[in-house]
Amino acid sequence: MERLEVDDLLGKRPGEVSGGQGQRVAVARALVTGPRVLFADEPTGALDSFNGERVMELLTHAARSTNAAVVLVTHETRVAAYSDREIVVRDGKSRDMERAI
Repeated sequence: MERLEVDDLLGKRPGEVSGGQGQRVAVARALVTGPRVLFADEPTGALDSFNGERVMELLTHAARSTNAAVVLVTHETRVAAYSDREIVVRDGKSRDMERAI
């Protein structure tokens, strides 16, 4: 929680924090259990660019250091750039960008 700068929110209820703070708390809660697979739907959606980068760096580092997978859904190109593999879904059809090259 300290790395995401939300350690001061421990006693607060969801309605007492901003959307960005809530997003960072959710990421911290997901990582604390050491999951093998982490599903992240727009994990930076409510964050400014600085905190979005911090969250993505933390997710990437946590996944690599624990050999976990992150399944990430995003509309942001800069967030997708953190992935090792990209699958684009458009008009109900998927395309594996790794194999498309």
